[in-house]
Amino acid sequence: MAVPPVASPVPPRLDGPAGPSPRVPWPVWLGLAVVTGALAVVWAAEPQGQFFYPRCWIHQNTGLLCPGCGTTRALHALLHGDLRTAWTLNPLVVAQLPIVLVLGVRAVRSGRAGRGWMPPLRARHIAMLTAVMIVFGVVRNLPGWR
Repeated sequence: MAVPPVASPVPPRLDGPAGPSPRVPWPVWLGLAVVTGALAVVWAAEPQGQFFYPRCWIHQNTGLLCPGCGTTRALHALLHGDLRTAWTLNPLVVAQLPIVLVLGVRAVRSGRAGRGWMPPLRARHIAMLTAVMIVFGVVRNLPGWR
């Protein structure tokens, strides 16, 4: 003799997913606040001639441009809507910004879906980024680049 199924005494939730809602962890908020503050400083203060912006020790000691040289000035130009100047100062940063934005949106969507906030970084991605930076660092110091 089979026992008939009994209805659950607790009705199902209709207002959201079952289980805890994915909350934004505090390190994400802290990182967002730091990046926003740094971008506000870069927007407000022209990098050329300011004492608080870091100087490139590679450029000061060798005269060569590292892959990061011009990044702060390029971000300042981008924040003021001057894409041409930003590209002239550091094309690698300008080319990578859309990728960084897409990865940021992807991380937020993944975290909100409960799959973790940081997508995994694979060794091949790090190796590819390192190779791109090395090639860019060499090419931008060739005669005729500037």
